[in-house]
Amino acid sequence: MTRRAVEDGFETYLSDLVDETYAAFDVAAVLRGARSGGSRAASKLLKNSDPLERHVVRPKLREYQRTLLHQFDPVLDYAADRGASFEAYEDEILDRDLYWNALRPSVHGERRDAIRQRLLDRQRAFGDDIAPLVAADSDDFWTAVVATYDYDRAVDVVEDHFEFSTPLRDERDAFAFELEIDPGEVLGGLARALPSLSVEFTDEAARAMRRAEQRVIPQAKADAERAFGD
Repeated sequence: MTRRAVEDGFETYLSDLVDETYAAFDVAAVLRGARSGGSRAASKLLKNSDPLERHVVRPKLREYQRTLLHQFDPVLDYAADRGASFEAYEDEILDRDLYWNALRPSVHGERRDAIRQRLLDRQRAFGDDIAPLVAADSDDFWTAVVATYDYDRAVDVVEDHFEFSTPLRDERDAFAFELEIDPGEVLGGLARALPSLSVEFTDEAARAMRRAEQRVIPQAKADAERAFGD
């Protein structure tokens, strides 16, 4: 199977995941938390959350989608080159890892090392699992899946690797996801006089991503069932 075909197959579900995360994301909950500090900017934005979702939240989620696809590249390189050691790809994979780049500066020492290793182990397992898929003859994603795995194994791969929120659920206080919001850019008019606002949305990201996974993973499993049933 071509490398690009594997990427396209996973990108389909990643795009669905981003769309579902956006649908589940409650920007008002994030702003209410920011407003507790007495921010006039947060209060103004809370009353106008629709343009904030369109101009800030959705572009941010699309940025994360691009980041996830970008970090997928060296994993695919590793999967396609079975003669190489994973260690040869570790630095590039870690440099692109969404969670590693969101690690709080306060996380250090043994805990930082342990998180680093878990993130690398996660990516290595992904590369090892998709290596047979990359080597398959068919350029059709699900045809290649059926040729490569049995049904149970295909479901295991979906459940293991379509849960992008796993590191965040396991170590939520270790990561920080933030939005930098310029009220003037979002609302225009008098809002240009308001200061920019930095808000953390880590908890809401975890909730929204988990809700999205609960929709996308069953759909992927249903697609697998149809593919193996043909």
